Amino acid sequence: MQLGLSSDAAPDASVDELVATCARRGLAALELTIWPGLHADQLFRSFDRQGDTVRLTGLLSDDTLHAQRLASLSRSTGIPIILQTAGDLHTGIRHTRTIIDYGGEARLFVRGPAEQWLDQVVNAGLKFAWHVDDSCSDPGGDAERILQRTGEIEYVRLAGGGPETATQEGRGIAPLMRALALASYSGPLILTPSSSKYRVIWSTWLGRRGGWGCGSKAESERPMVSIQP
Repeated sequence: MQLGLSSDAAPDASVDELVATCARRGLAALELTIWPGLHADQLFRSFDRQGDTVRLTGLLSDDTLHAQRLASLSRSTGIPIILQTAGDLHTGIRHTRTIIDYGGEARLFVRGPAEQWLDQVVNAGLKFAWHVDDSCSDPGGDAERILQRTGEIEYVRLAGGGPETATQEGRGIAPLMRALALASYSGPLILTPSSSKYRVIWSTWLGRRGGWGCGSKAESERPMVSIQP
């Protein structure tokens, strides 16, 4: 299991700051939200400085209008696009398939009880990033359902964890972790805030209360990756 961090935990941090924080906290993976700005070569310089300590595991995007650009970015970096769509499941499947048809690697962002999405996504032949939050009432049971249907789980996002661990009692996270451990899960487990109201405690947990003091404001408005081909 590769414990990691979503850039949503520190949306105003630069890529360098995020990579350094992951390395400092012993987190092996980082997921970045994609916004225009920073080019892929600049992005990988941030990771090269950390050697093999931190690995980029996903590029999260809600952009359904530029599938060809997203596919190009995935091809050039070797990193899958995690596509989060606002539409219904059928729409999400269609847009994810379009990225793949353009030659990129993509996973559909899914949430809620597995019975609501699992069969449709698997029947479409798609990989998915499973987002576990309060909309999933039985994550341990859902993990077992996913494993029975697919034989493996490849990408998990956990809303909460980190500084929110104390608030997770009764959410079924322990059964989820047992199911992943029994399945010898080796993919990323990406921690992300469950709500923006926890931003201060996440900032403190990440060691950046009051700012890290590195990087200019202009270059650290968001962790950004260019989606230009």
